[in-house]
Parts: sequence; structure tokens; C-alpha cells
Amino acid sequence: MSFEIPDSWLSALRIALLIAAFAGFAWALLASKRDIAMNFMNLSAQHAHALNEIQVLAGELRELSAQVRELSLPSPMVTPRPAPAPPPAPVVTSITPSGARGYEMAIRMARAGATIEEIVASCGTTRSEARLLRRLHCASGAAA
Repeated sequence: MSFEIPDSWLSALRIALLIAAFAGFAWALLASKRDIAMNFMNLSAQHAHALNEIQVLAGELRELSAQVRELSLPSPMVTPRPAPAPPPAPVVTSITPSGARGYEMAIRMARAGATIEEIVASCGTTRSEARLLRRLHCASGAAA
């Protein structure tokens, strides 16, 4: 016994499958449209929130720039401080008969091996200066 499906049943099955496929595509299209609409609404809300934040920040920027301008403008009540006086120049008063300064003569004496007392007596330097000059310029390096 052979089982054959009549052509009318086969056509009806084909039509039913096509209708089901179209219904599935229509349902998917509607769901996609719904998702797109929801995403658009979310993006619109985020955009509006971002614009509000930008406006708030722009206002704060204007306030800060006004404060900076106020700080940078000289105030009429504040008087500028006078510039500090330059430090006085060192005065060298000890000049030897040969025209050399006292320090130059003290350096020469230290190189020649003079004692600290001799340097102080002849050049007018202090004991500390004479000791330093001997340490720096004495050939033997010994401090007396």
C-alpha cells in the first residue's frame, strides 16, 4: 500500500509554511523597531543630560575666568612694595705701596710660606681669612 499525499494538501502545507515564515519575519521586524525606539529614547536622554552638564560646566568656567581676571588686575588699594636695595659692594681698602690689593699680596705671601700672623699684620686680613689663604695656597698644605 502506498501512501500518497494529494497535491491540494501539499499546496496547503506550502501556503501554511509561507504564512508562518512571513509572520515570524513580521514579529522580528516589530521587535527590532521596538528595540531601536528604546535605544533612541535612551540616547536622547543621555544627550540631554550631557548638554545640561556642558551648560553647567560652561557657567562654572565663566565664573572661574571672572575670578582669575579679578585676581590678575592690580587692586587700587594695594600699593606695590619697593624693590629691595641691592647688597652693598665689598670695599677693598688695603692697598700696598706697589699697587696690589691686600688679598693678592696675602695670596703671594701664603704661596711663599709666610705665617698666619705675618699675613694678618702686613695685609690687613682677619686670622680666619689668612688661615684659609694658607690652606688654599701654601705649597706644603700645612696650616700654622
